[in-house]
Amino acid sequence: MDDFKTKKVLVTGGSRGLGRTISLELARRGADIAINYVKNEEAAEETAGKIRALGVECIVLQADVSDHKSVKELFKSLKDGFGNINMLVSNAVSGVIGPADRIGRLGWDKAINTNARSFMLLMQQAVKLFPESGGRAVAISSIGSSTCLSGYTAVGASKAALEALVRYFGKELAPRGIGVNAVSGGPIHTSALDYFPDRDQLLEEWTARSPQKRIAEPEDIAPVVAFLLSEDAHWIQGQTIVVDGGLTL
Repeated sequence: MDDFKTKKVLVTGGSRGLGRTISLELARRGADIAINYVKNEEAAEETAGKIRALGVECIVLQADVSDHKSVKELFKSLKDGFGNINMLVSNAVSGVIGPADRIGRLGWDKAINTNARSFMLLMQQAVKLFPESGGRAVAISSIGSSTCLSGYTAVGASKAALEALVRYFGKELAPRGIGVNAVSGGPIHTSALDYFPDRDQLLEEWTARSPQKRIAEPEDIAPVVAFLLSEDAHWIQGQTIVVDGGLTL
């Protein structure tokens, strides 16, 4: 737990769903949190209030992490608010759901830019605010990066690209004491599932396939993110840890 006291963490997409649960998990461990959101300011402020109630600092920063200018402004505000950061959680996600032969340019670009390109942009800025002693970063991926989920082509491909970036950043930044890894979750009970047109059918299928006969809750994933950010994970580098309750088995 002491790994997080006095540490400052940026969580993108940190206001709702898995991002909110991760933010609260790290705050309970003593970290100060910077929440990034893109549209829902009310949800971000509500989450920030819960974080501050835990006795740590929290700042709320609006930015579209798929846009390089917006990311630069995000880190300028982050530097003004926190000075530096010790950890980054790249959690923001977007994309389109539909068959591979119907993916349009805008839907493809949205998935790639928000889910993969954003991580590159975030890391390029984060290394400037990490202390000389190093830092840690975790990207949130998906089992759709290596298995085929219905209608998930654009997001799955973008998550595969994200995992490749994790490997490259992991290798290149290791000499500077910067740990870079990813967590690949299976289906998680969040509002993101509502974007699947056959949501209920998929939930039944995933539940039946899961050895534990359920899909994940955000609380199943957040502690693994915290572990990868901790010193206990210092010898894990450039890896994607699958946290799906055995679904892909």
